[in-house]
Amino acid sequence: MVQESDLTKSWIKLGIVAGLLVSFIYPSLMFIPMPSVLQVFLIMAFGPLLGLASVGLYYFITLDKKTLSSTVAVISNIIAGVLITSMLLVQIAIRSSKPDSFDISSKWAWKSLNQVHLGLDIAWDVYIFLGTFLFAISMFRNPKFGKIFSAIGIVISLLLIIFNAISFPAPPGDSGLIDLGPFVGLWYFAATVIMIVNFKGISSNGLSINT
Repeated sequence: MVQESDLTKSWIKLGIVAGLLVSFIYPSLMFIPMPSVLQVFLIMAFGPLLGLASVGLYYFITLDKKTLSSTVAVISNIIAGVLITSMLLVQIAIRSSKPDSFDISSKWAWKSLNQVHLGLDIAWDVYIFLGTFLFAISMFRNPKFGKIFSAIGIVISLLLIIFNAISFPAPPGDSGLIDLGPFVGLWYFAATVIMIVNFKGISSNGLSINT
C-alpha cells in the first residue's frame, strides 16, 4: 500500500511539473516570436507534457473518488496531446514549403494543404473539449476543486466546441468568434495551482487528501 501511495504521489508531482511547463509553453508558442528550431522543440514537448499533466491531474482527482468521467478524460487528453503535436508540426512543415509566387493550380494546392492542419486543429479541439468537460464533471463534488471551478470548466469547454463547430473549418478567432483555447489553458493552470497548494496534504498512507 505504501508503494502504491508513493507511486501515486510521484504521478501527481510529475503532473504538477508537466502542468507548469505546459502553462509556459502554450502561451509562448502563441504570442512569443522565436527561432524555428526552438519552436519545433517546444511543440515536440507540448503534447507529451499535456498527457503527463493530465495523468497527474487524474491521480489527484481520484484520491477523492474514482469515476468513469475522469478515466475517459485522461484518455481524451492524451489523444489531444498527440493531435496538437501532429497539427502544429504539420502546420510548420506546410508553411516551410510555401512558394514565392502562385498560379491558379498552386493556389488551389496551397489552400488544400492548409485545410489539412485546419482539420487536425478541430480534431484536437474535439478531444481537449471532451477531456476538459469530463475532468470538470469529475471535479463537481471534489472537495479541493468544488462546484464553481467545475462549472467554469464545463462552460468553457462547451463554448470551445460550439464556437469551433460554428466556424469550421476556420478557427473561431478568424471567424469573428472568441478563441477559447487560452481560457482552457488558464483553467488547467488554475487546476495545477490547486494541486500544488494541496500536495502536502496528501496522506502517505491512505491515498487521500487531508481536509
